[in-house]
Amino acid sequence: MTAVELAPAATRNGVLPAFTGALAVGVLVVGPAAAAAGWWSLAALGLAGLVAGLTAVSRVDLLAQSPSGDPHALVRERFGPVPARLSGVLSLAGRLAAAAAVALAAGAYVTPAAPALTAVVLVVGATALVVARVALSPAAGRALSAVAIVTLLLFVVATFAIPPADALPVLVAVPGADDPTGVLIAAGLFSVGFAGTTGSDQGQPATARAGLACVGAVMLGVLAVGFGVLHQLGGPRAALSPTPLLDALAAADGAAIAPLVVLGVAVGGFLAVRALLTGAAGAARELAEHGETPTWRHTPLALGVVAAGLPLVLGSTPLFEIAACLLLGHTAFANSAARSMPRADRTSWVRTGCCGLVLSVIVGANTSIVGVAVAAATAALGGLALSAWRRRPVA
Repeated sequence: MTAVELAPAATRNGVLPAFTGALAVGVLVVGPAAAAAGWWSLAALGLAGLVAGLTAVSRVDLLAQSPSGDPHALVRERFGPVPARLSGVLSLAGRLAAAAAVALAAGAYVTPAAPALTAVVLVVGATALVVARVALSPAAGRALSAVAIVTLLLFVVATFAIPPADALPVLVAVPGADDPTGVLIAAGLFSVGFAGTTGSDQGQPATARAGLACVGAVMLGVLAVGFGVLHQLGGPRAALSPTPLLDALAAADGAAIAPLVVLGVAVGGFLAVRALLTGAAGAARELAEHGETPTWRHTPLALGVVAAGLPLVLGSTPLFEIAACLLLGHTAFANSAARSMPRADRTSWVRTGCCGLVLSVIVGANTSIVGVAVAAATAALGGLALSAWRRRPVA
């Protein structure tokens, strides 16, 4: 019997929806990633996958050493309460920003005239499931995942089947031009799906091999979709389009299947938003269990309200950039904890924690100046607020 078979059923059943959510996030950032690096965005996907693979192994190692089942307990054990507090704050805030970004990007496909409205509906629906603690049945999870995956496969087939129209000359300075200096920005955007959904409570692979397989499958899926978009539109047109998948279908004479692709994006986006909000609620619960925050039964509802409000004030690309910096900061703490583990407790001779830590910092620091500033402010203000709450006088 394998380790996956021995894992809890909830974890096993959550891997496919988490994979679909990560795939949906990757697909939704194809346009912003192309705007940053053009065709070089496909290389950026490989870099994001490398960071995700190293982090996946680190997470599994941490989970194996945590009696409580909390893969980040060693952050507290090895480094003390302050780094653990900052890691939790970054995880919570990053998942909220990512949920808002995904909902808004998916909303552009469903209701192009009012994407924020659909974003709010998606967040509210996902929040209702999290608050009510309604878990997807295995059959429902497989069915929803199948809808999203099959429709994306149809998109890939349609965009690969027809040669693109003759491309116009591309100016170097326009968004979407092939620019290797934008690789780190695009890698940060692609990292949101890996860091935000596959590490949630219900989607954490049980073994290092399963984690690497999940990361590899997501990479291949996003690579196929990204190649299809760039193949039909080129970088500049993909950068300007709020719905590059639909524009790529139109260019490939595949507009007839556009409604199916919209359905797949909506379903995948919903699964991603649900996984992200579940992960945010899990981060809040872990902070409360360690006495960092008050125990409040309405916390998931409050988190959903915040996530629903973000699409009303920020666009999807800034939200993705902010989420990337927050989540990569969180994964840096997790990799740092794994780096401190002795060789006998690691599943691989590769120093995944050390490599994951370095790459998380490099990619996160170069994704967005605004995102780095927001992540630093969130960590500082959140850490100070939680420290002040812990030092409150007890009546």
